[in-house]
Amino acid sequence: MEDVSHIFRRYDIRGVFNKDLNVEIMARIGVAVANFHRADYVVGGDGRGSTIPLKLALISGLLSAGVNVTDIGVVPIGAAIFANLRLRKAMAYVTASHLPPEWNGVKLSRSNGDLIVGEGVYAIRKLFYSDSGLERARYDGVGKLSRLDILPSYMDFLSEQMESSNLRIVVDCGNGVASLVAPYVLRENSHEVYCVNCDVDSRFPGRGSEPTLENIKELEDAAKKFKANFGVAFDGDGDRTIFVDEQGIPLTAEQAAIVMLEGGEFGDIVANVECSMVLEEYVKSRGKKVYRVPVGRTFMVNKMKETGAVLGVESSGHYVVRRGINYDDGLLTLVHFADAVASLGKPISKIVPKVYPLLRDKVPVDDRIKFELMEHFKEKLKAEYGDVETVDGVRVNFENSWILVRPSNTEPIIRLTAEAQTKEKALELLRKFKALLVKEAEKFKA
Repeated sequence: MEDVSHIFRRYDIRGVFNKDLNVEIMARIGVAVANFHRADYVVGGDGRGSTIPLKLALISGLLSAGVNVTDIGVVPIGAAIFANLRLRKAMAYVTASHLPPEWNGVKLSRSNGDLIVGEGVYAIRKLFYSDSGLERARYDGVGKLSRLDILPSYMDFLSEQMESSNLRIVVDCGNGVASLVAPYVLRENSHEVYCVNCDVDSRFPGRGSEPTLENIKELEDAAKKFKANFGVAFDGDGDRTIFVDEQGIPLTAEQAAIVMLEGGEFGDIVANVECSMVLEEYVKSRGKKVYRVPVGRTFMVNKMKETGAVLGVESSGHYVVRRGINYDDGLLTLVHFADAVASLGKPISKIVPKVYPLLRDKVPVDDRIKFELMEHFKEKLKAEYGDVETVDGVRVNFENSWILVRPSNTEPIIRLTAEAQTKEKALELLRKFKALLVKEAEKFKA
């Protein structure tokens, strides 16, 4: 078999359809997944053109390895997570999330809801390439296939979580599967809804499958035009969100988190190492704690379970709300955000603090030395600076600024992120630490 080991990534399995990932490969992945975690599975997927054949191939692999499968069809990933937790079955969800339409893959979790990432994905890769390790069922031990329309129960669950409050909301689903749920749940709970790109289309023709600050102008304009209380944009499978305020101005993940805290339950939070100090300043000023975690939703979900924090936030637009009752679900985030806005009693723009300048850069580093260099650089900075965090790369905190240096998990680069109260200070930090990193890299190679 051709080498496709690169599709087994830290957080999921992912590749270009019929180049890196075809139905034969996906069927074998199904057998490997069943051998890695033997349980009954719920299997769903997003609205990509390749999702149906890949989902069917995955199901055939799972069944042939002797596990039972419940096919829940094309649904938002939040509905698959809901099925995973409520039915106590493992989950396999076919998606490439925010990537372009030619990509696809699969996200996995165990029957207790724990995500299969990192070493779990690599163990599946090892089984995928092992003939002796892939056990298949006898003719009389093939798994049973059933089908379940999970959307009615999932939408009832979202409605049970939501207050009826007559907001005016613009929803941009980006032609993804959030279109199947978001407008209907909001309207059922007395909200006035205006839709942008709310038909499922495998080509993502509206603005693409990833909501970014550069491509949500249609949402921004609609929020202003319809005098909305806020607007929201989803990615292709519905786990990421970007919000805009009543003026159509995009909110950073940290600003959106502050809205949720101000209008909802206040308490300790979980935030990844890239999150702005605006959020930390706000939370600490109220006597609560910020738990820092590495980049990656798995770390946020797990820390939420461990600490009982009221909110988890990633700078990329992933959130865990309502103490993790459905984990990383953009539609549940929308429900939580809408309730918070309704309880504020004033426009969002009057609540959120201004953001500080945040700048990014990167240094090319050979994959063969990248992580070893990073460990060396981490120790150097720990010896030279007082307030240093090392949960993911190394973050050096100063009185009104910080710099984060962390290796990419997927590319031969080390990233630098700097934030300060002025752009000049952020740029100064970025240049200084980039020069230090380049110097250490040269010594390391020598």
